[in-house]
Amino acid sequence: MDKLFLGINNHVICLNKKTGEQIWKTKLKSSTITNVYYETDNVFAYSGGHLCCLSAAEGSIIWENPLKGLGYGTCIITSEHQNTSVISSQITTQQALAATTVVATSVGTSNS
Repeated sequence: MDKLFLGINNHVICLNKKTGEQIWKTKLKSSTITNVYYETDNVFAYSGGHLCCLSAAEGSIIWENPLKGLGYGTCIITSEHQNTSVISSQITTQQALAATTVVATSVGTSNS
């Protein structure tokens, strides 16, 4: 596979791994964190409280689930095919990001 998928600032972007050239870009619900997971010609992406399934070939949205009642927090995406060490790494990264956000908010508030 020559594609690399990025989740960034409410977009999923597909790049050519050899050249870095953008193949497609799809805008999702507004969110600063966009998680992506690739499996069997689909890219699953979480952004702004919504989970979407996109076509890996062209970036079109196949389906969207608003995950009603679950809010807009961070989300870890996995399946039965994913390695548990990858899942642990995702959890650690998201916890570190959440801690950084809390510290930055606290510092900004105390300086007011």
